[in-house]
Amino acid sequence: MSIPLIRSPEACPCPITPIETSMFPHVFCNGGSTLMLFMTILEQFINGRCDLADPCRRLPNREDADDNYDFIVIGGGTAGAVVAGRLSANPQWKVLVLEAGGDEPVPTSVPHFITSYWLRNDTDWNYYTEPQEKACGAEGGKCYWPRAKMLGGCSAINGMMYMRGHPADYGGWAVNGAKGWSWSDVMPYFLMSEDNKEIGTVVSQEHHNTGGPMPVRRFPYVPRLAHDIVSGSIELGYPPTTDLNGDNVTGFTIAQTFNNNGSRYTTSRGYIRPASHRKNLHVVFRALVSRVIVDPVRKKATGVEYINNRGEKKIVNVNKEVILSAGALNSPQILLLSGIGPKETLDKFHIPTIEDLPGVGQNLQNHVGVKVNFNLTKEINLQELTWATAMDYMLKREGPLSSTGMSQLTGLVNSKYAPAGGRHPDLQFFFYGYSADCSDGLHNEPGDKGRDLQISVVNLMPKSRGYLTIKSVDPTVAPVMQPNYFYDERDFDILVEGVKITYRLANSTIMREKYGMVPVSDPEGPCGDGGTGPSDEYIKCIAKHDTAAENHQVGTCKMGADDDPMAVVDTELKVFGVEGLRVADASIIPTVTTGNTAAPVIMIGERAADFIIKRYQRSKNQPQQPDLGNRFDSSDTDNRGNYASNEDNINNNQDNANNNEGNRDKWGFGGYESNEAKDDKLTDDNQSNKPNWSWRPNWDQKWQQWNHKPYDFPQNNNWDKKNGQYPSQYSR
Repeated sequence: MSIPLIRSPEACPCPITPIETSMFPHVFCNGGSTLMLFMTILEQFINGRCDLADPCRRLPNREDADDNYDFIVIGGGTAGAVVAGRLSANPQWKVLVLEAGGDEPVPTSVPHFITSYWLRNDTDWNYYTEPQEKACGAEGGKCYWPRAKMLGGCSAINGMMYMRGHPADYGGWAVNGAKGWSWSDVMPYFLMSEDNKEIGTVVSQEHHNTGGPMPVRRFPYVPRLAHDIVSGSIELGYPPTTDLNGDNVTGFTIAQTFNNNGSRYTTSRGYIRPASHRKNLHVVFRALVSRVIVDPVRKKATGVEYINNRGEKKIVNVNKEVILSAGALNSPQILLLSGIGPKETLDKFHIPTIEDLPGVGQNLQNHVGVKVNFNLTKEINLQELTWATAMDYMLKREGPLSSTGMSQLTGLVNSKYAPAGGRHPDLQFFFYGYSADCSDGLHNEPGDKGRDLQISVVNLMPKSRGYLTIKSVDPTVAPVMQPNYFYDERDFDILVEGVKITYRLANSTIMREKYGMVPVSDPEGPCGDGGTGPSDEYIKCIAKHDTAAENHQVGTCKMGADDDPMAVVDTELKVFGVEGLRVADASIIPTVTTGNTAAPVIMIGERAADFIIKRYQRSKNQPQQPDLGNRFDSSDTDNRGNYASNEDNINNNQDNANNNEGNRDKWGFGGYESNEAKDDKLTDDNQSNKPNWSWRPNWDQKWQQWNHKPYDFPQNNNWDKKNGQYPSQYSR
């Protein structure tokens, strides 16, 4: 069925070109002709909205890359988009992004179409784990891991939750070898990406910031049930909170998300699109990277090999660094195909060993839990998506389409196995229901079954560890992914406590009296009937069968100290033993954080960019040219846009750059504005044009409030912790 693009009622400043990737055929929208007609028309409406299509800032695809770049970013996903956007702010640096997928389709901007691009070869890697003995029984033992294949990566298909993790997470990293990654070290990087729209109403300025590239706020639409569940949780004794990133680290809340006025904000939208006019930033879509080319004598990354959309192998050279941001599953695969990893694995596949790093692919971690089903017997089961609610979104960006239904509700709770002190929760609850995914656009007749509600109880501190390796030298073959879910029996114990909390929640006054919430079990199923007071054995059984395999995979290129035999990158994310190669994505996380991982991955992208800028930026002490301009508009470039002179002439004092912050702000590092109507621009030295924040961590100690210019915090964070203040030279 082909329906012409239904144009926006307002005139767009640029013509809208529909993204080729349609939501249909859609595996989640099976139905008759009426359903398909309604959903197809709705999609065309969405594709024609100027603010969603964003036609003026879409980065054009290059057929192939040029021969040379200063930096090559492998993967334009959650972290890769951050790195590319930040580095390309320097007009003297030529930056390439190699993205295995295409641009993010317009409907990804609609929050409720969260699953529309899952399970598709063009937009999803379609990854499944190895068969699990103790998990995903309902799926034949193979757990499905949706991993986006598009610009923006998983920030285009995830639940958009803004959860930083707990300060103790990062303290644990630092204590165990990731020096310089404690909470006080990483917090400024969280703040520099954030543009919180609800400071003073929902969250406190003490813990949040404005002016960053990523808008953060609650969705415009919240089902009444979500508020009532929060009320029920308070009856159970969990403190009320509006911000799990603030002082109250436990409790239930409607979370803030990466959205602005009811539309999803990906890192591509926040970091790449504002840079779309930059002539020094190139993106090649549908470019599958097969390996990083490393000089085996100098142990230096010299280029990248990729397969273009015509199936041809291409090589592009790099002058400075390759940044591997392909994600926790693809980054270790690319390292192994490049000859970097355990020698015994490389020998097995006859790959010459460049660097024997036994930790590549090891330490695979993921949050894992159990799905528990309930029925709201007193709630009328009506379709959320109708012509009326669709028009609510089209005209006002309101209604069910402007949110993710019940999944914006979450809770963090301590089990009896949580760390002492009660301030580091080990259980998280996710809620699913009130879906507006698919519809024929008509009001259905009320059913007599009531509404379904599913709660995922997730273990935030899994003990089990898995691994990833390659099964072929062919880069198109998916890697072996073995999470070893529930390999450690203690992982079950935490879930047992969590499931019992959900049953108590169902029996809270408001949920029992207003909604008639009752558990649902299958007496004929593998676990039998759990009743209203399930046994530990029943809970473990449903965990094995109805496993909630989350999409928070981390750890496969672990960051650590140089004496850690399993560490793959150092604390500046440089791959051990290989010059000019860094990893910047979730794979470097040593231990998975407490909560959703999108915000921590953005933080990692920010830190990676700052490390690189410190490494290569011109020293403050060097004389500055009056106007460097953009070398890619200059006559001193060849016909490929490359340097006509030695690239080291501009950045020749790298040792000084290592110890100086340089003119980071001059290049616009941190100069983005989240208002998408504004053009990207380089910042000047006027402090009034730069976002400022005031942050005082308030977890275990009371540090004095400090203010500073963004990105001018000390490189080594050698500050007076006794007095809680930076030395006077850093005062602002």
